Amino acid sequence: MTLRRTLKALELPQDLDPHLVSIQWIGGRDLLIEQHRGILRFEADTIRFASEQGVLSVNGTDLQMEQLTATRALISGVISSVSIEEKS
Repeated sequence: MTLRRTLKALELPQDLDPHLVSIQWIGGRDLLIEQHRGILRFEADTIRFASEQGVLSVNGTDLQMEQLTATRALISGVISSVSIEEKS
C-alpha cells in the first residue's frame, strides 16, 4: 500500500506525505514552497516549479528568490496568484 493510501485509510492529514508540495503564503508578500523538484522558469512576473503533483506557478510583480535549496524556496514580491497544473 502506498503512503498516500495509508494516510487516507487511517484518515490522517495529507500534509504528512513528504512528497506533497507545501505552500505557505506569509503576510501577503512572501511565499514559502517546500518539496519542489526544481525551477522550470524564473522571471520577475512568473516563477514555475516542478513538483510531484505537477507544475506550480507563482505569478506577480517584482518576484525575487530570497532563499533556494534543492527542495525549498522563499519568494518575495507582490504575489497575485499561485496555481498548480496537475499531471495528467
